[in-house]
Amino acid sequence: MPSIHQLRLALNGRIPPCAKQAYLKLREFNSSVRALPDFLVLGAQKSGTTSLFNYLCQHPKVIGSVPKEIFYFCSHSEKDARWYRRHFPRQSVVRKRGAICGEATPISLYYSHAAKRAAELVPQAKLIVILREPAARAVSHYYHQLRAGVETRSIDEVFSAENITKWTAGECPDLQQRYYFSWSDYATGLKHWLAHYPREQLLVLEAEKMFTDVQATVDKACDFLALESFSLPTTQAFNTGTTKAEKPRNFKALQDAFTRQNSELQNLGFEMSWI
Repeated sequence: MPSIHQLRLALNGRIPPCAKQAYLKLREFNSSVRALPDFLVLGAQKSGTTSLFNYLCQHPKVIGSVPKEIFYFCSHSEKDARWYRRHFPRQSVVRKRGAICGEATPISLYYSHAAKRAAELVPQAKLIVILREPAARAVSHYYHQLRAGVETRSIDEVFSAENITKWTAGECPDLQQRYYFSWSDYATGLKHWLAHYPREQLLVLEAEKMFTDVQATVDKACDFLALESFSLPTTQAFNTGTTKAEKPRNFKALQDAFTRQNSELQNLGFEMSWI
């Protein structure tokens, strides 16, 4: 019988919700003997987190959470650690395989309370963040919300000269559930987590480098997680959009609008090729 992680790969990273819920309900009965994560992929959303997580789950010593995105630290303050543990393998399984386990909730990066809650429960966890050029991430996020039916505006309306000017001036033009500008402000998110975790427990990767050389990026993540390097069985991308991503007319201005945030990222010591 295939494992849940083999099923995840076969379904291109998408397990049907009904199957997830039935599976998790069964796991609640022995939550107390289940592990807590050794690593967290924090974001950024629409920067390749699903692909990175599924690549890592192909490693023989990595067991991924079910599902990949749990939202415990950022959205489920009413839940307890027992509920969180149900998403992870039994401790005995982890020990027997000499493995590690982890999860990837790509909006965790943006919430200060998520960093605080995580540090209280899993202070030894290693943190992985993968960042994409901010304007490209914002545009990808727009198409994600358009496909989901959350967004109805045209791309040029969302990234209008007026909205870009607002952002440059320090005013956020984002609407509820459409955080195109603010979720491309990576420095603020990283500061949330560095306030609670030491720098040596954080790895920042670059999405553009993963898009061009998957194996090298995964090797870097494996080294950070103290895992032996391995050859990926597949380097296919996961959870990619099907809509042709036309750029807004003001795309160059949108890129320039993140100059301040990119400078703050550099000041934190993170050099990206797109800065």
